[in-house]
Amino acid sequence: MKTRKRNIGFIVLIFICAAVFTGCFGRTKPPFVMDQYTLDYESPRASLAGGPVDELLTVERFAVAPQFNSTSMMIRTGRYRFDTYDHSRWYVNPADMVSGFVLRDITRSGMFKGTYSYYDTELSRYILEGYIDEFGETTDGRALVSVRMTLLDTSRKNQVEQIVFQKQYVGCAPIGNHSANDLAAGLSQAMKDLSARLVADIGQAVNSTAAQ
Repeated sequence: MKTRKRNIGFIVLIFICAAVFTGCFGRTKPPFVMDQYTLDYESPRASLAGGPVDELLTVERFAVAPQFNSTSMMIRTGRYRFDTYDHSRWYVNPADMVSGFVLRDITRSGMFKGTYSYYDTELSRYILEGYIDEFGETTDGRALVSVRMTLLDTSRKNQVEQIVFQKQYVGCAPIGNHSANDLAAGLSQAMKDLSARLVADIGQAVNSTAAQ
């Protein structure tokens, strides 16, 4: 009986040691590398007919539709269906990326005395808000970004009258191959075109309201 108990105990000990050994040394396969991407384009040139205005503007962090509210590189594969690129991610959330590039492009346009992001403490007369409806690859292989933009003039007391304009901006560009790199390139071109139209509209709107 004692011999049988020793054998059982010895077998249990072997299993425990094997489990520990496997846990420590069994992972011989190297982890995969996650590629990270971001937008990359030159700021569009802005034509300021009325010249720069002596006002400040703040770009708030844009909101984003739930299905795009992650660093996954989204592919719309059909109605109700999405997929993602394996081992490829955006470096930051599209909300931070798009609002950051819009702030950069407006700043480089020189239309305002100062431009600020949402975490700055400056009190700006003009506020730009956005909501990203689409940011990814379409079913027919195009890069698509769609953003609802709202420009506010906080100098007006009535909240409805504070809305200078609210527009939907859509940028679209072809994708060479079905790859994460080509999606990043296509969305960069789409964002450049979208940003150029947005900056022009803001310049026109601000020049007509700044003196009021």
